[in-house]
Amino acid sequence: MAFIGKIVAPFRSLSARLLILTLLFVMLAEVLIFVPSIAFFRLNYLVKKTEFAHLATLSLLASPDNMVSDELREELLFRVGARSVVLHGANSRLLILSENMPISIDAEFNLADQNPALLIEHAFMSLMVGPDRIIRIISPIENEPNSSLEVVIDEAPLIDAMYDYAWNIFWLSLMISSLTAILVYLALHWLLVRPMRRLSESMIAFRRAPEDVSTAVVPSRRRDEIGVAERELEIMQTRLRSALTQKQHLVA
Repeated sequence: MAFIGKIVAPFRSLSARLLILTLLFVMLAEVLIFVPSIAFFRLNYLVKKTEFAHLATLSLLASPDNMVSDELREELLFRVGARSVVLHGANSRLLILSENMPISIDAEFNLADQNPALLIEHAFMSLMVGPDRIIRIISPIENEPNSSLEVVIDEAPLIDAMYDYAWNIFWLSLMISSLTAILVYLALHWLLVRPMRRLSESMIAFRRAPEDVSTAVVPSRRRDEIGVAERELEIMQTRLRSALTQKQHLVA
């Protein structure tokens, strides 16, 4: 029990509590920042995926009869990272690229809906469900209001990228929170903890030996609350010491 008390004792001090609270609060702030950032990271990933798919469709539309060889089709799908690409026009639906095997879609997401709460929900749902889903992305085409692009992809590479991003954010947040906690701790220790410790040590020494002049607190030139407390404590100690001296003279 005595050994445990020695371990716990340092954490009872104001300095240790201040350091722990600062670290926790900064980490909490980083978590609140991470939640929307992972959602927008996923959104940017999907937007870039549809942009690559759109470039592939433009190259195919420039070819005769919109037809390509099987080797080129597989190469384009591999470069885009998609299973199929469909171009929706005002009154048409054109299958640009597709695998030979039929595709079973597990979920569908429309990038035109960028509600932050919905984006956060979709991001964490992707992390919780797992990497085995095949998803369909529907994205509007810039400068073509009546057209849209439909891209079917595997979600596994997206989830791997999200985990890599999350780990990078975690280690960066840990470094920032640790550095911030240390700087805040040193600043508050210098401005508050050290003066408070001087005041408490002076009060304890005065209680043990009120007649000893060397135990009197020496006020600083600070104009804040700490400086006021130091000056008031000095006045109180001086008056009490004077009263005790007069009492001793009366007794003598």
